[in-house]
Parts: sequence; structure tokens; C-alpha cells
Amino acid sequence: MKKRILSTILTGAMLLSALTGCGSGGEQGTEQSTEQSTEQSSQQGSQQEASSTGASADGSSLRPETLDKITVVLFGEESPRMQELMENEFQQMFIDEINTEVELMYLPWTENGAGGKVDLMIASGQEFDACIVDPRWAASSYSKGYLQDLSDVIDTYLPDWHENVDPTAFDAYRYDGGVYAIPIGNKPTGGVYSTVCVRQDIMDAIGMENISTLDDLTEYAQKAKEQYGLYATYELANAEYIIRGTSDRNLIPLCTGILIDQDTKELVNFVESPEFEAAVRLYNDWYAQGLIPKDILTNTVTLPFQANMTSFMRGTCGTTLIENEPGLQSVVPEAKTAEYYIAPEKPIYKKSYENTAFQVPVTSTKADRVALFVNLLQKNTEMANLFAYGVEGTDYELIDGKVSKINTEELFYEWMIYNVKISSPTTAYTDEFMEVYKNWDDNALPALSFGFNIDYSNVQTQKAQIDSVWEEFASPMLAGLKDYDSSIEELKAELKNAGWDAYMEEIQRQFDAHLANK
Repeated sequence: MKKRILSTILTGAMLLSALTGCGSGGEQGTEQSTEQSTEQSSQQGSQQEASSTGASADGSSLRPETLDKITVVLFGEESPRMQELMENEFQQMFIDEINTEVELMYLPWTENGAGGKVDLMIASGQEFDACIVDPRWAASSYSKGYLQDLSDVIDTYLPDWHENVDPTAFDAYRYDGGVYAIPIGNKPTGGVYSTVCVRQDIMDAIGMENISTLDDLTEYAQKAKEQYGLYATYELANAEYIIRGTSDRNLIPLCTGILIDQDTKELVNFVESPEFEAAVRLYNDWYAQGLIPKDILTNTVTLPFQANMTSFMRGTCGTTLIENEPGLQSVVPEAKTAEYYIAPEKPIYKKSYENTAFQVPVTSTKADRVALFVNLLQKNTEMANLFAYGVEGTDYELIDGKVSKINTEELFYEWMIYNVKISSPTTAYTDEFMEVYKNWDDNALPALSFGFNIDYSNVQTQKAQIDSVWEEFASPMLAGLKDYDSSIEELKAELKNAGWDAYMEEIQRQFDAHLANK
């Protein structure tokens, strides 16, 4: 384990937005029958896969013989340069490579997620063929019968994808033996949020070489407050890097109030655990020392660390170079960041592969064309760079194998396209850094929660009440504002009254089923 974890590549949206996911629907689009029932459309899509592409029997040529069209839903706004490329270079590439016209339909990011416009489009039979989706949303859509099982197209129409993307990416989208989305991108996710991101320039100034324990983190926070006037953090004591340092157990958070013991495979009631007590007592001590801001629960600044208000925050697989440094350096030009693992001797767990994928609604008959489209986005370096950065010489230049952007308008999301096996990094990243980043996941172990998505349908009321109790009673304790000894029994009682037993029982049932299928 390297003592210092270098920060990373990609855009700030890459992991954070990727943990957030993608979104919902749009209006109309593709050329296909609108009169089939949902079930018939799904069946026809499966039956037409081979014939519509005109693929040879041995799979040597997957380019369809006939031109067709698919409609793909994305979110945000289409930039002028993206519109121009979709009318010219991009569109020509789609036709040349997969004999398919691609129409993009943009919706606001506020439509992202379950219950949004995409779900309404599927429910009403409105036509489109693909939309980006995340695991939580996909789980909800699967339970409603909105998504196609893509098992049949995965083996045939993703030849380059299989070369460049880890097949475990599908695990987040497997339900009852089927696969209901095609992931895209290939980026490290091991230990996400398990590192602590600190000010390396402050570390150097105060003479600290490493942070590997909560005592080290306390010493760093004390000196940063004394010499620079910075609070420790605005994050609560249930931050993963804090819990990682509270005991020898390997605990991974699952949902509100529940952790997973990776060794015993047991669900752990966080509030009744020694780790909860240790974390709250730590924050009680920090608050008494003035390291925790009094407005920790009411702060309205989105990123206090970047605003030079705190000395540390959670890390994200080394991506602080992009996610934290630019904003921080606009306030403190000389600032540098680094990530450290508390308890570096403990295993690193990979809780997700990549949380962005393309769903295909049951109303589409063109799953094969969608698979060919996704395959093209991940085919090789030339294609990955084209769709993320644009035309070489016009939108970007390659300097010693790295991308120097000329065009700054968004094309296909860079965070979605980026693949450590094939994408070219930008000139902002050193070779040393890229080597660390590419190998970030080498020693990561799959978490027991990998691919597990909770369906709260049976405990919706309990979940809402527990979340409310957590905010009112647990959060002040985890902020250091309420003393552990005088508050813990009230918290336990309130959670029980909110329906904790039924909530825990339902999640345990689903988790047992998940483990049985692993």
C-alpha cells in the first residue's frame, strides 16, 4: 500500500455524478411499431436480433446490412459543437461502423431517476431505444417491468466491449438470471469514500508524512486549525473513512443505519455497534476542541473543502486532482491535495463497478442496435477519444499521447466514455499519476454488496420514518453536537418505534437472497 494516494483523472462529475446516476426520458423518436404491447415488443426485440443486423453465422461481421435508426436519451443540454458533430462526423461514423443513425434526445438532469420522464415514457409506450441509467434506478425499473433482458445481445453484439470492460460490470444490473442494462466506461471504484482527502500542502508545512489512524487525522486537524484556522470537516462521523478507523472489523455501509460485515457476512445495526459509539465519541471530542463547525448541520456551502473552510473531506478513488483541486486552487492557488487510507492494512473493497449503463425499454425492438452503439463507444482509443473529445486537430490535440483540449463544450459525457484501457488522459495528469490511477483497483476485493440493490417497496413507510428519525436524532450525534451517553437510548427507542425490526427483517431477507445467488 502506498502511503500517499495520488489524486486522479476524469471530471468532477465522473464519480460523483456517476454515483448519482443518470436520468429520465424524453419525447419521441425512433422508427418502430407503436402498436405492440410491452410484452410483445420485448419478445420481438429478442427475436429480431440476428436478422436485423444481418450478422454472419460466425459473427465475423456485425455491421447490419440495412440502415436503421435508434433514439438515445441523454441529460443536460446539447452543446452547439455536439449538435454539429451529430449532424456530421459522429453520425457518419455511426453509419459507417454500425449502419445506424443515432438520434439524441436531451432532457433536463432534474428528470433523472426513477419516477421521472423516462419511466412515464416507458409506461405510456412512447418510443425510444436507450437511456443512461444507474443501478438504483435500474432496480426500480426492473421491478416495474420496464426493462428488457439483454442477455441474448450481450454475447453477440459487444465484441470490443468484452475486450475493454470488465464483465463484472454487469453484476449491478443482474436480476433473476437476466441482465437489464449495458454498462459503459471503465474506471477505478475500489475504496471509494474510504480514503480521506487532505491538504497535502498543509501536511508538508506541518511536517506530517502520513495519515493512517484516526489519531493521525486528529493531529492533522488540530494543527490545521491552529495554524490555518480551518475546521476539520463538515462531514458526519458515519463517513466511511471514519468508520474504517474505529475497529478491526471490515464494515461497508449498506443503507440508513445498516452496515455489512465483510468477513461474517452479517448485517450490522450501526447504532448498536461499538463503531457507532467510537465515531460519536470522536466527534464529541472534536466538537469540544472547536474542530467541528457549529453550523455543521445547517451549512449551505456546497463544498466547504474547496472553499478553504475545512482541512479534509472524503476521498474518491484518487480523483481529488479533478474533483477538489481546481475549485480549491481558485481560492488558495498553492493548495495541493492527496488521499490517504485510514487503517491502510485493511482490505480495500469494490462496492460497485461502474454505475452508469444503457437501459433498453421493453417498448424497443432494437436492443441489438443499442448494443452495437455502446460497443462502438468503447471499441478502441480512436473511438473513445472521438466521442469524448471530438475531432483530433479541431477539438483536441494529442501531445505525447495525452489530450490537450481545444474545444471545451461537452460532447458525449467524458465521465461516461472514459475507459482506463483505451481512453487517452488529458495533459493535466502526470505519467506517475496515471500509473497509480490505472492500477488503483488491482488489490480491491468485491464487497458483499456488489450488485445488490434494495427494493424498499415492502417497507416504504418504515423507510421514510427511519430516515426522518435518523436526521432528527442520529445526525446531531454524528455531528458531535449531542453527547453519546445522554442520547443513545432515545435514538434506539425512536428507531424501534419507526419500524426498525420490519425494516431490518426485509433487508435481511433480500440480502440473504442476494448472497444465495452469488
